[in-house]
Amino acid sequence: MTLLHLDEQSTAALRTAGETGEPQEVSHQLRSHELLTLESLADLAVSLPADSIEHNVGALPDVVADGNAPQLDLELREMILGLETNGAWCVLKNVEQDPRYSALLDACLDEIEDLVSGPGQAYNREGFVFLSAPGSMTPSHIDPEHNVLLQVQGSKTMVTGTWMSPEARAAEAERLVAGGHRNLKADVQDPVDHVLEPGCGIYVPPYTQHKVVNGPALSISLSVTWRSPALATEAKVLRANSYLRKAGVTPAAPGARTGVDKAKAGAITAAEKAKAALRRAR
Repeated sequence: MTLLHLDEQSTAALRTAGETGEPQEVSHQLRSHELLTLESLADLAVSLPADSIEHNVGALPDVVADGNAPQLDLELREMILGLETNGAWCVLKNVEQDPRYSALLDACLDEIEDLVSGPGQAYNREGFVFLSAPGSMTPSHIDPEHNVLLQVQGSKTMVTGTWMSPEARAAEAERLVAGGHRNLKADVQDPVDHVLEPGCGIYVPPYTQHKVVNGPALSISLSVTWRSPALATEAKVLRANSYLRKAGVTPAAPGARTGVDKAKAGAITAAEKAKAALRRAR
């Protein structure tokens, strides 16, 4: 089923993203959908497990390193339906837990993921819906997966940055995979603004520094994400580097030495299998 109706320019942009690992803007036709109205999303929110909902006040600074932000003392459905005026920000995580939203996620990613990662390379599809009051801010952060953010209602500005070096990127990525918070301790570097109106979207590569500034009206965005074998290998190298650093070794960043990366990933894979075997034995 074709849902996004990506044009030739967007298709080419996603292929370029796969080649360069850089953010790329796209256009789509998901400007309205019965599952993405505020009322439908309020119904979805109350049906999801509590740990699938994150919300806080929307008026935040550019940097919130510890991730702690105050919440509104409102019932969940009331908070979502009142977003236009109550100043809140909310994300519904793993919306694919609902079969209807799982089908929506699949329809979107069927048109996207192979263009970026290559045929047969994508797995672990996940969907997130962001609901933002006027003027809300999502502070500077990184995410560990491939992500295309699709703007459905309202407007927002995605601000992406550029790492000063591969080592700088690797340091923050390593911190994240070792259990650190996704939020960064500093604002986005060398910022580039991507203004997203309904029908606009942007591909955000893994571990790209970015923040989001909401426009003057209620915003609804669908984020469709996935992983790839190459990304999984990089995450294993980052975990290995974290262990080596704790042991007093200064490891090379992923990509610097292919053979060493392969050995690190293999060691992490073996350790994970051993842990799984121990759990089964117990």
